[in-house]
Amino acid sequence: MEADEFWALIGVRRTDDDLAALADELATRDTATITAFEDRLAELLYALDTPAHAKAARARNDWFLYVRCAAVAAGREAYEQVLAEPAKLRRFARREAEHLLTVAQTAYERSTGRLWEHETPLSYESGSNTAAWGDPPPEVPAREALPGVWLTASAVVLTDHGYGEHVHRLGHAIAQDPAWAAWWAASGIAHCELQLADPEFGGEAGVRAGATRVEARAVASLGGPQAAAADVTRLLDAVRVKLDLGPLPPLPEPSDELPPGFGSDLDDLRPMGLLRSLLFVWRARKASRRGV
Repeated sequence: MEADEFWALIGVRRTDDDLAALADELATRDTATITAFEDRLAELLYALDTPAHAKAARARNDWFLYVRCAAVAAGREAYEQVLAEPAKLRRFARREAEHLLTVAQTAYERSTGRLWEHETPLSYESGSNTAAWGDPPPEVPAREALPGVWLTASAVVLTDHGYGEHVHRLGHAIAQDPAWAAWWAASGIAHCELQLADPEFGGEAGVRAGATRVEARAVASLGGPQAAAADVTRLLDAVRVKLDLGPLPPLPEPSDELPPGFGSDLDDLRPMGLLRSLLFVWRARKASRRGV
């Protein structure tokens, strides 16, 4: 995507509603335009990922990314000023424009009904610009990349961590069960991810399928093991219908321990790679920062 076309789409987006309107507009374009928009956005965020910009904004990690998003959302003139003079990023230090990160995904999924799987040539995550920062940042292992695991189940809840653990344990048990593995093998897809969100945060529910993975999202019922089992079953049944698979096998007994590498519900979902695929996750994290 040429710079002029990108900036014409961006205009000046100051509010969440402005960014939602941008997603609506982008959803009317073809898929090549949507992915090109994401690539251009990543390129612009990457260019602002420098120590000088981070120092000016007095921000790091996720928040530094959100500040850079705010500079892009402010339009071409503001962005180019910040790019040339890092100190000018300071005026965006208290602005939030992380919605910009989900615009292309939202547009693509709304337009096609399929899961967003596009990976940009450049990473916009803080510290990725190794030409500016030096050594590359340590890699954060993706949850779905655990070897031999076709299913992961997660719950973003702030008030009922026991529920989240029940979901994790049951998901791990299903992933290890031969009958369930055979059921999933008929899909021809490598990975299935179940995502449950706290009712307070909501989020877009439904099933999205891509070439290599499927995501099923819903609002959590919360409660004990029975509630977790009902929610996981509900999501798996939605996947069954979406992919036209056979009947669900019986649920296995939940695992006695959490899967390796899993901690508390929010900590499990902190990697920035997952931010792009979970619209309601950033809502939960923003609320937690504000003490909700």
